[in-house]
Amino acid sequence: MNVDWLSRLPAPARAALYFALQQAIGSKIWARWRDFQSWTRLSADALQREVDLRLGNLLTRAIHESAFYRKLGLQFDPRESATQFLKRFPILTREEIRDRFSELVVDPLQSEIASPASVSSKRYDWLVVKTGGTTGTPTSVVHDAGFRDWGRTTRLFAQHLCGFPLGTRFFRLWGSEQDLLQQEEKLDRRVLRNLLGEIPLNAFRAKEGELMQHYQTIQSDPSIRHLMAYVDAAVSLATFIQDRNLAKPRLRTIMACAGTVTPEWREILERVFDAEVFDKYGSRECADIACECSAHQGLHVFSPSVFVEVVDEEGHECPPGQTGRILVTLLNNFTFPMIRYEIGDLGVWRKSGSCPCGLAFPRLASIQGRADDMLVTEDGTLLTSVFIRHFVGVSLNRQLIREWQFEQTGPGAFVFRYVPLRSEGLEDNLKQIQITFKKAIGAAARIELQAVAEIPPAPTGKTLWIVNRWKHG
Repeated sequence: MNVDWLSRLPAPARAALYFALQQAIGSKIWARWRDFQSWTRLSADALQREVDLRLGNLLTRAIHESAFYRKLGLQFDPRESATQFLKRFPILTREEIRDRFSELVVDPLQSEIASPASVSSKRYDWLVVKTGGTTGTPTSVVHDAGFRDWGRTTRLFAQHLCGFPLGTRFFRLWGSEQDLLQQEEKLDRRVLRNLLGEIPLNAFRAKEGELMQHYQTIQSDPSIRHLMAYVDAAVSLATFIQDRNLAKPRLRTIMACAGTVTPEWREILERVFDAEVFDKYGSRECADIACECSAHQGLHVFSPSVFVEVVDEEGHECPPGQTGRILVTLLNNFTFPMIRYEIGDLGVWRKSGSCPCGLAFPRLASIQGRADDMLVTEDGTLLTSVFIRHFVGVSLNRQLIREWQFEQTGPGAFVFRYVPLRSEGLEDNLKQIQITFKKAIGAAARIELQAVAEIPPAPTGKTLWIVNRWKHG
């Protein structure tokens, strides 16, 4: 059945039909959307009170209804705030979720959700969700119906912050296994896609012919001025356009997701697409977590849905400006409490102060990449992926390499894979890369250079620029 005509309906009509469809399947997203909007009008003090109430409710239910948390023996002291109580909870790791999955499930659903293979018998209910598996082993978590609604709500709000609210048509450069395997998209998904205004571009397809198809699709309808994309896929497309001196598409905004938006990547996206770039942070297991507003002074954490901490190696809170491990507590997922979950990313809080946009939600200054992306130098220093990307992408960039990947395979052992763009001057450029890398990671480092036809994607379909196959210590 052809439902593409839905995308040509006026934006208000598509938005109304979207909420009606969600209600028909049992979703309460309309109520969640109105609730979220009420939070955006709160002062900083009022916001803190609401967060403390929501956090306290989650923690209290978790210690009474989840065997995992009940065994901790924690009790809520009425003299402390919910935020203070939270600090007494241990950090939740991926390994613990995999090993103690059934204990995390709340008591009333123990028999129904017995394992990650469990499936709900109801149309719109809890759902087992797997992480992308970037680290090699996917982790399964459970999202209940309420959290699924909040996940949809935060995505709508992120689009609002990025200048294309519900009803606005946009290109979506995202991973699609169905497209890659030539499987037909289900009817309900096609209806939803057209109501949301998505024009799909498959980020899993990144060879020259496919990048040209993406470019032609964007150029074919100049009235569509917005792009939601894996940031690495968007940069690959921008580099392709730039290297071939193609006419630059004129977009208005780009929501850059699923990766670290470095200053260098932001610059090329803004220049090639003539667009304003918004950094959005989230994950499959936690949904959307934070997003930039038009002031571009940090990423607003979505306070109605998540509580975020940034801690050092000892678990102590990091002050603004200090890079630390990001912990996420899902405030609305009561079926499978995820409290102080270590998501695997590094981040930095922005210094306190009001945002020019007026939104009181706390702000992360930046996301510094994944902890697994960090490389270990000769003296044990950890180098973040942002540093390495700047090294190759800016300091050593001679426009001779199209794509690259830097992998640590052992103590002092590295592989630099690259897709050559031009041969003239390439040998000298590679020699300079080797010399400069050794200054950063140690003179005794062994760096193998490998010319390849393409950089293989991770199981998620995203390109991993920095890979650490050797776990230090």
